[in-house]
Amino acid sequence: MDKKAVRHLERKMIMNTQLIGYKIKAFGAGKLAFLFLVIVLLLPACARQPQPASVEEITFQSGEFKLVGELRTPAGTGPFPVILFVHGSGPADRTEFGAYLPIMERMLGAGYAVFSWDKPGTGQSTGQVDNTPRVIHQRAQIVLDAIEVMKKHPVIDPGRIGLWGISQGGYVMPLALSQTKNIAFMICVSCTGTAGDDQMAYQIISQAICDGVPPEKDAQLKTLLSELDATRTFETYEEYVHYREVLSALQEIGSDTTSGFRVPGVIPEQAWQANDPEIEGWWNPVKVIEQVRLPVLVINGDRDPNGDAIQGAFAWRKALERAGNPNFRVELLPGVGHIMEKSQTGCLEEQAQTFEQVLRDQGIESIMEFQTVTSGKEPGKQPPFSQWPYDPAFLDILEQWLKEMPK
Repeated sequence: MDKKAVRHLERKMIMNTQLIGYKIKAFGAGKLAFLFLVIVLLLPACARQPQPASVEEITFQSGEFKLVGELRTPAGTGPFPVILFVHGSGPADRTEFGAYLPIMERMLGAGYAVFSWDKPGTGQSTGQVDNTPRVIHQRAQIVLDAIEVMKKHPVIDPGRIGLWGISQGGYVMPLALSQTKNIAFMICVSCTGTAGDDQMAYQIISQAICDGVPPEKDAQLKTLLSELDATRTFETYEEYVHYREVLSALQEIGSDTTSGFRVPGVIPEQAWQANDPEIEGWWNPVKVIEQVRLPVLVINGDRDPNGDAIQGAFAWRKALERAGNPNFRVELLPGVGHIMEKSQTGCLEEQAQTFEQVLRDQGIESIMEFQTVTSGKEPGKQPPFSQWPYDPAFLDILEQWLKEMPK
């Protein structure tokens, strides 16, 4: 296989872990990031994790899936409020291979227990949900079943069960929220305010711009980006169509490196107005948020290459205001990417370089080393992404908001 073919395969593998829906594929860059994802798909078990005050392994059933996870509780005596982790798309174990650990540490320090499980097909959990026709519904049901498990646990306060979710979790959590009254609060990270098809369109077109615009089109690019900023606050169908028209114009002047990926079309007006969650690719979860009055924290980064986080921050804030929600906070962090890392370009290539640097900083230079560490064959060694370079503001906002949560 020549280098061009290898590069194309890398893009397809990275894309397939980014977004929602059975129709959605995604792309990216960076050979090490590609190999990381391939290995993760084959991981038989979770990495050995540093121990908080208390860790209990819990197994529960959700339909056809057997889920295995860990309940971590803070020091002291319960009952404790608990936060359930709702993964993004793609393979993920109970700590996202260590990336959740700094977040969990802040939550435990604020007095909250945390419960997270291996996603189906990863670690000890069975089955497969990614890229299936009803991925959002299946994952929402898993969350609902996990809530029932927590309600019966002796050290958990059944009236203070909350959710933390990232990326695709921003679709899963609202769907779960629409089906239960047992969620007390919600934290949404890197959440857009559009349907899945629109998120996919933005990601592909954003990457086309990242991959290069001819110098003679620089002025046109500047004009279109300014127009995009103006259209992000769409609320009517006509305004939404104009937003998609601007994205299409950007695609026309961008690189053709993404030409092999189909950009989903504009959602028909009747379907856009109906917003039926049964059509997952056309469903906008923000409509659920317009009815929500429980405490909500939203944290997005304005350099997110995976979805329009700027539009998302506007849409979530508008929805929460429309709901008359008395306790919400929406933050758009400058110079921050999809996984809350510092980002200058907002491009997937830079995100891949960050992955590589995190591994090198821990002395992981080869794929065999990476596989050994993540499969837990070196007891006591930190999971590879436990040192993920989160923007400090992200962790500080999260901890502060939890500590100030009305009891």
